Amino acid sequence: MKKISRRQFLAGAGMVLAANRLPQSWGKSPQVTLPIPKLLDGSQGTPIDLQIRSGTWSFKPGIKTPTLGFSQDYLGPTIRTRQNSELNLHYQNSWLENVAVHGHGLHVPGIVDGGPQLEIAPGDRWKPSLSIVQQAATCWYHSHTHGKTGEQVYRGLAGMIIIDDENSDSLNLPSRYGIDDLPIIIQDRTFDSEGELVYSLHDAHEDGWLGKTVVINGAISPVAKVPAGKVRLRLLNGANARFYIVQFSDNRTFYKIATDGGLLPAPVALTSMEMSPGERCEIIVDLEDVNPASLLTLFEDEFEDEEGLVENVLSLFNQTGTPLPEPSLTLIPDSSLSAHTEPLPQKLNSITRPSENEITVTRDFMLSMESEGGGHGHGEMEMMINGAVMNMNVINERVKKGIWERWRIRSDVGAHPFHVHGCSFLIEQMEGADTPVDQQGWKDMVVADDDDWATILVRFEHEATEKYPYMYHCHILEHEDLGMMGQFTVV
Repeated sequence: MKKISRRQFLAGAGMVLAANRLPQSWGKSPQVTLPIPKLLDGSQGTPIDLQIRSGTWSFKPGIKTPTLGFSQDYLGPTIRTRQNSELNLHYQNSWLENVAVHGHGLHVPGIVDGGPQLEIAPGDRWKPSLSIVQQAATCWYHSHTHGKTGEQVYRGLAGMIIIDDENSDSLNLPSRYGIDDLPIIIQDRTFDSEGELVYSLHDAHEDGWLGKTVVINGAISPVAKVPAGKVRLRLLNGANARFYIVQFSDNRTFYKIATDGGLLPAPVALTSMEMSPGERCEIIVDLEDVNPASLLTLFEDEFEDEEGLVENVLSLFNQTGTPLPEPSLTLIPDSSLSAHTEPLPQKLNSITRPSENEITVTRDFMLSMESEGGGHGHGEMEMMINGAVMNMNVINERVKKGIWERWRIRSDVGAHPFHVHGCSFLIEQMEGADTPVDQQGWKDMVVADDDDWATILVRFEHEATEKYPYMYHCHILEHEDLGMMGQFTVV
């Protein structure tokens, strides 16, 4: 996968701005308010109806773009549930294509996991009942239709799931949805001059489909009025393929409190953070100083040199005199709103790692891309894991329930976000090095690179049969659609 060197960046830093500009014919958008998806409570077992349908959405005011959504024009409502409750989802496919819907990050059996074996035909319904047994976490649901995941997610088939538990209830954290606890779904999209979404699996680059404009909850550079205190952002990288660098334009410190599968043991202070496609991070930003906070979501591939990510991204803008790109989101403190000003808890969670003698199986996964005709487009690439392209009729691995395993994942070229269904795991090593403290929580995403092995410790507590297996795959959706995925059972 091609990387731009630091020297190349310094010679042509204008490309950073170009990557975040709107199509020229659109001009600059007027200020818009951050859309907050409707919140639906599923914790009491009351069925939640989710209609898969087409619609139109105004990414730019006054321009209607054809889109897809769950019971709304673009994206879906946020579903809130609790540990030890039953979540009943009633999907109805009112669209013209088959759609499978995966509960990404949920610990549920394969028969209700929503893998590609569970496509809902046009006009049909699917009514999974999900026993929520896991701890508090930010998860999501999205299309997982074989060969069409990329396009269906790109057009809008994704939404957030929030799980609460007694521990999260007891912590003094911002928790007022849409006020100081905000769902932030980050995506990048490309639009033509008429405002239509531009997408082609066949024409995607080998890195996947990379959009040119960042959208947050379907809005371009929105503004949110928030209390002048601590604000919790539940960040979801819902992009098809883009890795982001997340930080604030004033380089302010924020605190990461959760990874994909739950709360970290303690808050981790950061000024910058990387996010891979499919990953979730919960952060706390303090706005007691009443100064607006501008969130930047920069394209990571434009800030890498031959040794990896440039250490201080903001310094590159200063060195070249290049203005910062438009913020993806601006938080404006409003002193009239009741604010959360209590100190952050110093302990958030307890995480116990398995001892070495508990780990009884080791499996290796090599992710590879091979050119069929010397080209670099997806039409000329084969995407594989352990030399095999995804085959719906083949079970690639067989796992025993309740057993700790060590999975080693590596790429033969470039970085790939690796996702495992039906579980949360602990990262043992990333690229052969010790796991950073902000990644030492429960995860279902790990980045595999070509430098060294990424190693995870994983245990599965639910069944996945040959008819309804789990998936492991690259979460660059175009790689997944073209075969970088495998199936496994748990018995």
